[in-house]
Amino acid sequence: MKRISLLILISFFGTFAFGQVQVDYQTAEEAVAQLLGPGVTASNIIFTGSSVQLGLMYGAEGITFEPDSGIVLSCADVINIELPGNNLDIPFGEGISGDQDLLDIANSVPPLINQTFLVSAVNDIATLEFDFVPSGDSLSFNYSFGSDEYLTWVNSSFNDIFAFFLSGPGITGPYAAPAGFPDGAINIASVPESDPLLPITISSVNNVLNQQYYIDNPGNAEIAINGYTAQFTASAQVECGATYHIKLAIADGSDTALESIVVIEAGSFQSPSTISASVPNAPPSLPELTMLEGCVDGIFTVFRPSVDSPDTLYLEIGGSATEIEDFLEFPGFVVFPEDEVVLEIPVTTIFDGIDEDLEFITLTYNYLNACGEPDTVLAQLNIMNYNLPLLDFPEELFLCNGENQNVSGVPDEGFAPFIYDWSTGDTGTSITVTSGGPELISLEVVDYCENTVADSFLVRVPEPFVIEPDLELCLGATSGAIVLGGSTPYTFVYNTDSLTLDGTTFTPGFEGIYEVTVIDACGETGTLFIESFVCNTIIPNVFSPNADGKNDLFIISGLEGFPNSELKVFNRWGGLIYEGLNYQNSWRAEEVPDGTYYFILNRSDGETFNGDITILRK
Repeated sequence: MKRISLLILISFFGTFAFGQVQVDYQTAEEAVAQLLGPGVTASNIIFTGSSVQLGLMYGAEGITFEPDSGIVLSCADVINIELPGNNLDIPFGEGISGDQDLLDIANSVPPLINQTFLVSAVNDIATLEFDFVPSGDSLSFNYSFGSDEYLTWVNSSFNDIFAFFLSGPGITGPYAAPAGFPDGAINIASVPESDPLLPITISSVNNVLNQQYYIDNPGNAEIAINGYTAQFTASAQVECGATYHIKLAIADGSDTALESIVVIEAGSFQSPSTISASVPNAPPSLPELTMLEGCVDGIFTVFRPSVDSPDTLYLEIGGSATEIEDFLEFPGFVVFPEDEVVLEIPVTTIFDGIDEDLEFITLTYNYLNACGEPDTVLAQLNIMNYNLPLLDFPEELFLCNGENQNVSGVPDEGFAPFIYDWSTGDTGTSITVTSGGPELISLEVVDYCENTVADSFLVRVPEPFVIEPDLELCLGATSGAIVLGGSTPYTFVYNTDSLTLDGTTFTPGFEGIYEVTVIDACGETGTLFIESFVCNTIIPNVFSPNADGKNDLFIISGLEGFPNSELKVFNRWGGLIYEGLNYQNSWRAEEVPDGTYYFILNRSDGETFNGDITILRK
């Protein structure tokens, strides 16, 4: 009980982390289909254990744990590794117990590492086994082991164990094998370069022993397991065309709590292909085996089928990508120096500035395989379109006084990760711009391909918000602008039945006192009162209609309060030269020369005014 209480406490404190991996349950057939790579066919597939102990892990790109995707065998529910801390690690309760070979392997470890602990039983066993036929003379696949037993239960009886039991022609081993494989099986999962071979458990690979292969995972960051190994490769010599059997197995040691997992890389179970593809130093966000146009290149690795094969292999290039346009020209053949069996062919992509869908290149050649049969091998690399990074800031960013606004600097194009250099000294993807801060803000962004884009914007704040003092207007007259500054558009609150708004000016339609409230776009508010009354008319005796913008009209002050007033103008011989039946202060005297004229104003209230008016343009 003491151990289980501690497990619950450890798991509880892990619940605050968050993993990136995802896991889907798999059938035995689905799992083997995910595992198989080139040069291998499988049959007679069997899974033993609870269905929740077998799954496909994916989404691990960019984290420390390898592989990125693979089949998971677990001593508990495989889903547990998705979210750190989501499993209290109480006994699993769904597993099966008893496998003498696994128990023997678990107990072979203590004397090899100068320890004396004893594993009493193996529980929660999960096994995936199948027959397979290789087309080459060797077998290999990649895997990693992880456990929640780390590091508390190192060198104890809780020594969870896994093994890869291989049986078939040319193999003689101490472990059980199915009928048809009478020479037994060997375990091909061991610590690299160990002699004698040391099985992999938490006690044989940890922070003290074989520490170069151990990765601690405090807080269960990214994947929910306390610690795990580096990625290993299991391999063996086989006979081309023969039938072999493999049993992939994992179990809890002594108890049924604190799960362990083994993850076998998807597609890595293969009898070596004679061509492989890779994209070294690719950014985490780039899909597997994908190059980036003009930025990230790849490699085709050509394996000579054997040292007895001809030294020249002829290659065929295919795919949707076009040589010379999308990638540099390829050789049509490769020549192996004496005793060399591997050559690398670099693939250099070309940036063409054309918006294209994903393209691909294939490299193929025909040869006689280790079985002496004609065979064809093919590898493929993809080319992803690349667009230069693009920033598109507005010329101005308007902020109300006291306002803050977040501005993102993530380019519309380019390829992450990006490096940000703001003129403010910030280096994040965005900044918070405040009113009263720098008036000019600029940003320079460098993307993964080392292409640079820059842009800037002005930060503008409103001019002071000013409301004109209270006004006195003649009835019918129009005010000047009653508001200055602030932020447009303005909202005016006023008596629409009595005042007429034109832009920011008002014209009263009736005598009285009117209240006008102005609210700008930033919420600034001001109020003024307009008093309207009937004014006496004042008639000038001279005006200068010379289009200089001054005194160009015959304006009778106060006439706005007397609509429908009549103005007549006569020359000195009594001839009518102008008549305005509803005079609106609009006469320019364009049709008459300079001189003195006689006017009559019949005001709409019944009063009549007359006199001389002089037109003087100079």
